Amino acid sequence: MFASTDRTLSQELSDRQLVQMICSAPNALEAHRLFEANAAELVEWQIIFAEMSDAGSIKLVDQRLGHSGVATSVFRGQSLWLMDSQFVSQSGPVGFRGGSAMFVDSNAATYIRNIAYHDQASQEALNWADLINRIGPRLQQLNPYLYLWESLRSWNDVTAAKCKESVAAIHALSSSGSKLTAEWGCRFRAQFRESSENFAIGLIAEFERELKAGLFSGLEDQMELMEAILVRTQIIELSSKKGKEHKLGQLVAYMHEELSTIMLRELIVCGDILLRSNQSRIAMKLNSIQNQTDPLALIRNCAWDMYIPRALDALTAVTPDQAPHVDFYVAEVLSFDGDVTDIINTTKLRAIAVHRPSKMTIPFFDSDVAEWLGNRLGPKRMNTLSDYFLPDAFIDRAKRRPRVSVRSILEADRTHLTQLIQQLKN
Repeated sequence: MFASTDRTLSQELSDRQLVQMICSAPNALEAHRLFEANAAELVEWQIIFAEMSDAGSIKLVDQRLGHSGVATSVFRGQSLWLMDSQFVSQSGPVGFRGGSAMFVDSNAATYIRNIAYHDQASQEALNWADLINRIGPRLQQLNPYLYLWESLRSWNDVTAAKCKESVAAIHALSSSGSKLTAEWGCRFRAQFRESSENFAIGLIAEFERELKAGLFSGLEDQMELMEAILVRTQIIELSSKKGKEHKLGQLVAYMHEELSTIMLRELIVCGDILLRSNQSRIAMKLNSIQNQTDPLALIRNCAWDMYIPRALDALTAVTPDQAPHVDFYVAEVLSFDGDVTDIINTTKLRAIAVHRPSKMTIPFFDSDVAEWLGNRLGPKRMNTLSDYFLPDAFIDRAKRRPRVSVRSILEADRTHLTQLIQQLKN
């Protein structure tokens, strides 16, 4: 939500401080009490709070699937509490309708397509199928759009043809009530293929119309922002001999001063790269970027992985005009990408606040990010950066943000990084 006046910015800041107080509550019950006490000021807001126990009425899935796979949401714990002014003001039981989907990444989509379209499924394909089957009833909630969004990075006739098959297979599996097996693959080819491909053709035609209309420009902007942060992280890492803590401070300053945003999840992921703590596969991969055949392509792939949790955050903001029969929406992901798995598990959320009019989402992490940063920077260096996290800095960034050209910053940094890598090789 980018405000246009000081008064609007001030009101937004006040709302965010109130929302932060609620989302920082020690448990869902206390958060609910705080929301109820401030319901009049929060009529435009909805909070989804994650509870460690299964006491909440909205149950979560969080399953490890082999070495690299996961079926999960961005939330910690086992269940969710929903809070908005409509519900907290009721004295008795209140019914609400939720929407959810299990979004499929490109790896999972490929494994499903292989079973559907190959007469003789390999043992490896069947092993992947067994992992997918572990999600149980979630097989009936598969959604191909995350896979389609990922395909936008190289959209052409060949990509579209593969997407048609994958969407057809995902649709057939989700609607069949069956597990993903070789027998199901035979049934797909004999009974479901034609109708499922007709469905996929219609969906992809609509998808391409939206692409031509520029409706995915926001996604492209977000991807460039992810890439810009990763590229600058590599420049900081390769161009300075100063300490790891100093480099992390440089990254925070870059976000505030040049990008006019402080992106906490991305700060945690890139902080792991700079600190060389090797807690994620993406950090280990990028810590040797000068040895990669195509460093910029690798970074673009990593930018997509880093974007996925942000996409799941944004899907929480589905509004009644988009889904008129639901009061809230929880997005889950089925992924076999180890980088995605690590990023989600490292940055689980205790809550998300949704501003309904603007569809802005504010994630609140299970780990306190200020504490995380302070522990890694030390008190002296943290003091020099603390102003970036004050209300005045928030207002300053919001005012500057419309003038920021992320693309220009990214293009210049790509050139700089390429030169740095070439120098290291010579």
